[in-house]
Amino acid sequence: MKSQHVDPEEAVQIHMDIQAKTSLAIHWGTFALAYEHYLDPPARLREAMVNHGLNPDLFFTLYHGESRLIDHEDTHTSS
Repeated sequence: MKSQHVDPEEAVQIHMDIQAKTSLAIHWGTFALAYEHYLDPPARLREAMVNHGLNPDLFFTLYHGESRLIDHEDTHTSS
C-alpha cells in the first residue's frame, strides 16, 4: 500500500513541506493490514513531530467516533 499511503515520518515531512498549521492523521487503526500494533502510528507521528521541534498537538489523530472543532481563525491567515 506504499504507493497510496505514507508513514508517520513522511506525513510530518509533508506537513512541513506544505507549511500546514494543523494536520489530521487518518486511516490508522481501522484495519489490521500491517505487523505493527494499531497504536504505533499515532505514537510514531507524535515522536516525529517532537523530533522536528514541532508541537505534536498541531498534527492530531481522532479515535473512532471522536470529533473535534477546529477554529477557522486559528487555521487561516487573512490576505
